[in-house]
Amino acid sequence: MRRTASGVLMAVLAGATLAGCSSQAKAPTAAPQVTDRLGVAYDTATASVATLNGAGANSIDPFFEKVFYDYHSANSKTTVNYSPAGSSVGAKDIEQGTVDFADSEIPLASTDLAAATGGAILQIPVDLGGVAISYNLPGVSGGLKLDGPILAAIFDGAITKWNDPRIAAVSGATSLPDIPVVPVHRADSSGPGWDLDSYLLKTAPAWGAKTGASNPSKTWPLTNVGLGEQLNTGVANYVHQTAGAIGYVEYGYALQAGFTNSALKNQSGAFVSPSLASIAAAGTQASGLSATNFSIIDEPGAGTYPLANFSWTLVYQKQADRAKGLALGKLIDYVTTTGQRQAGPLGYAPLPAAVASLAASTLQQLQTATGAPLFQ
Repeated sequence: MRRTASGVLMAVLAGATLAGCSSQAKAPTAAPQVTDRLGVAYDTATASVATLNGAGANSIDPFFEKVFYDYHSANSKTTVNYSPAGSSVGAKDIEQGTVDFADSEIPLASTDLAAATGGAILQIPVDLGGVAISYNLPGVSGGLKLDGPILAAIFDGAITKWNDPRIAAVSGATSLPDIPVVPVHRADSSGPGWDLDSYLLKTAPAWGAKTGASNPSKTWPLTNVGLGEQLNTGVANYVHQTAGAIGYVEYGYALQAGFTNSALKNQSGAFVSPSLASIAAAGTQASGLSATNFSIIDEPGAGTYPLANFSWTLVYQKQADRAKGLALGKLIDYVTTTGQRQAGPLGYAPLPAAVASLAASTLQQLQTATGAPLFQ
């Protein structure tokens, strides 16, 4: 079901104040509206009505929903519909050309790019988020600390009770309840699953031996352990309703739900909880970020949260409809600049300056159907 950024908006009417002048005076000439430039001075200036349809990552939906709403308020000519059906759905939709844009935490690989029906795809960083390890333990209000080996043992089924002494040895919590551990993973392919798999491969040698893989996967590798739920919403709902449950959820969802989240051991040996500051610290480690060098899992720094990620919006470089292409470029420009003001309250960190610059330079590569630059 697609969400629209215009359905709940109210029209705002502004009256003009007229100044007196003599009948001899000439009316001032209005400055022409510039429609083929990027930048905050131009991103809400579009000449044509456009409806933009997108699909993809569920993780970014709270941020997109707010920013698209705000954008339509500032530029009523552009309406945005976004279906948060998951990264894999968005990737398939953009490859088949059934949407104007898609979103994924994991950029498309070369094989996926080759399958795209509309030519070259640009991948633009638009969001910086984190993956919370959220849990529901009656009588435990916080303070749980986990490292890679213990988290791996929870998700591979080696630890089955919360009062297991191995958890106490790492967390320092000696009064955890004697109830079953219920690990919850994503049933659909996902960026958060890739992030956690990557963290476990880096920090828990037994994990790779158990999964039989050396590279992280968007499809959760051990589906026979615990329960699988669809999307962040499914995992979040199950954790909320089930005593003993533990699962991985986009931090924005965990924040809205008021979840208790584990602190994770990072590369520097510190146990760090997800927060705007610790996620932002991970983002600043993104040196030479690109669609092929995108991971910020378990980066250095005492205050760095080890499960952070960027989200990427996918668009065709050549835009068959010039007016729609202009509207699309301006929308994404707004998301990566002015729209970043909405990131913090929703549980996302604003893009670092270098990453925002990468987004801007990538948008400049948009073209018309004939290959001419779309923006001056």
